[in-house]
Amino acid sequence: MSETTEINPYVFLDVSFGAAKAGRIVIELYENVVPKTVRNFRSLCTGMQISKCTGKPMHYKGTKFHRVVPQFLAQAGDVTEISGQGGESIYGQTFDDENFKISHNTEGMVGMANNGPNTNSSQFYITTVPCSHLDGRNVAFGRVVKGLNIVIEMGDIARNNETPTEDITITDCGEYEPGEPFNIEECDETEDKYPPWPNDWDVPGSEEKTVLDAIEKIKNSGSHFFYKSNFTDSERKYKKALRYIDWYLLESDGKSNCDLEKTKLTLLLNLATVKQKMRKYKEVVQLCSQVIESHPGNGKAYYRRAQARLGSKDYDKALDDLNTAITLHPNDKNIQDFLELTKKTKLVYLKQEKKVFSRLFQ
Repeated sequence: MSETTEINPYVFLDVSFGAAKAGRIVIELYENVVPKTVRNFRSLCTGMQISKCTGKPMHYKGTKFHRVVPQFLAQAGDVTEISGQGGESIYGQTFDDENFKISHNTEGMVGMANNGPNTNSSQFYITTVPCSHLDGRNVAFGRVVKGLNIVIEMGDIARNNETPTEDITITDCGEYEPGEPFNIEECDETEDKYPPWPNDWDVPGSEEKTVLDAIEKIKNSGSHFFYKSNFTDSERKYKKALRYIDWYLLESDGKSNCDLEKTKLTLLLNLATVKQKMRKYKEVVQLCSQVIESHPGNGKAYYRRAQARLGSKDYDKALDDLNTAITLHPNDKNIQDFLELTKKTKLVYLKQEKKVFSRLFQ
């Protein structure tokens, strides 16, 4: 389904992880079961309601997902403090539990966070697994119909206890008109016009040519942003292309596709290059190691892993990688030059270290 129906209202939350767009979450609201709770959520999505406490507009736009628990839920909706310590409903500070008719028997359920019975405000959660233990305690009022993987992906972001260390922001939100399309697809200057997650794509995975064409366009979109030095969007697009490949291989029951495997290899190395530009050295090492595990003769992977290891001052391992790379590509001047640079950098480091230690014992 790619558009609304006239049975229940639908709303959307556009989400970003730091500076990177994560995509759109589309939620169906069960107005026929919990109309009061739904009215509260709809109003906070549109920002049309004025706070009875402060006199200011109340809006989910600009608020954060302040609590993330992998394999459980992500929580957001603090319209007063942003931090998760506040919240306010359109009816006043809090309102009573309407009913518990809707079960948390599947992933993607949307419900009201609370501090006990009858303490609903503006904070809500989205589950990533079935959570029957919430039945009778929290009022469920909706279900994610598109973009659940965005919520699941929040669990991959580093956390301090349950608080993400990177901002997960609702950059925009609103309500759909009946029959309006969900508009979950990319909309930029490239040919990538596909949803962030292939699970939300309405084209069957069995249509090989269509899928392969989509993957190529997404990959090219990543390269487009790379050459514009927009590394945030380049990283996002290369990761997206890899998601589409993994999804298609799964949908085709693991059927071998040599061209797709080559594309995946290219994408892994492209992504490593982008992350190197962003100084995400640990992730570069992980990506290159993944390539080396399946293609131990890939000199480019050793070379790029060496660059990341030099960036993180792991000189000995960088030299090990470069010696392997030069064995595989003895005439590659880039590798030769970088090997000399790494040797000199290590020598400078050792001299500086020697000076520091000599001062300690003067």
